[in-house]
Amino acid sequence: MFRKSLSVVFVSFVLLSLNSLSAKSYAFGSLGLQFDLAQMGGTITKDGLDSANYYDVASGGTGGNVNSGVATRRAVIPENRLQTLENTTVGLINVKANGAMSGLVFSAGYEKDFAKNFFMRVAVNYTRKYFGGDTEAKALGFKFYDITWDYNAVQIPINVGLKISVSEDNALYIGGGVHYFKGGWSLAGSNLSNLVHDAVMPLSPAVAGLVSDGTNPPAIWEDARFSVSGIAPNWIVGAQSRITEKGFIYMEAETLFSYKLGTGHTQSAGGILGLSPSPSYPVVLGGTQYRVGYKHEL
Repeated sequence: MFRKSLSVVFVSFVLLSLNSLSAKSYAFGSLGLQFDLAQMGGTITKDGLDSANYYDVASGGTGGNVNSGVATRRAVIPENRLQTLENTTVGLINVKANGAMSGLVFSAGYEKDFAKNFFMRVAVNYTRKYFGGDTEAKALGFKFYDITWDYNAVQIPINVGLKISVSEDNALYIGGGVHYFKGGWSLAGSNLSNLVHDAVMPLSPAVAGLVSDGTNPPAIWEDARFSVSGIAPNWIVGAQSRITEKGFIYMEAETLFSYKLGTGHTQSAGGILGLSPSPSYPVVLGGTQYRVGYKHEL
């Protein structure tokens, strides 16, 4: 359905271009931000990611696991849990938590006016993670948890919309369309919390219990990437203001609904046994991009 829509929009764009040779056209470029890349902020900061295996727990009783059970291990330990460990152990465990991923967006494209108040544009947006997505935890100087998240995406949106002049040099615009997307997210690093549990257990069972849910076997030098591509809808809203005879500055927000289920390939024993050799996970390349740029009339 989206492929057919994209074809219709593209053909319409060509026809309008041929039939509107006197209409104004522009080249533009911008720099922007996108927050909570891949919508993984919840996983990184508060939810984590469950492992496929378990560890024994005891709810009470004497002489061992009288009322025993199991609990899910964590392939990814959320930052709030690690921070709780630091608070509970009074500095025995030190944590560096940088929160959700945020990235820079680079965009360039071509725009053409048609009719009286309408426009059509095609652009290329490239997004790369530059902030957040790095978590580290040490126990007495030993780094037992070190995970780096990464993200990049290319999106090619085609928009058709309405442009309304609010004064001689200023205008507002809104539009919608479809886009092609390709990209993904990855996580790399090690989860050795189970080793810390085994080492601390003879000294302090209470503290050891706080780090009992790491992958077993440990995930060492894991590097898994989840990539997708496809076509999805999008919409855009913005404002522009003339600064020279043919130059404009503009501010805009574009929301893209890029989403698909992706499959990755784990590298470590902990990743393979704790998740799967080829786990699947939602890959969200969409979101809202906030951009500021320059547009030049051709």
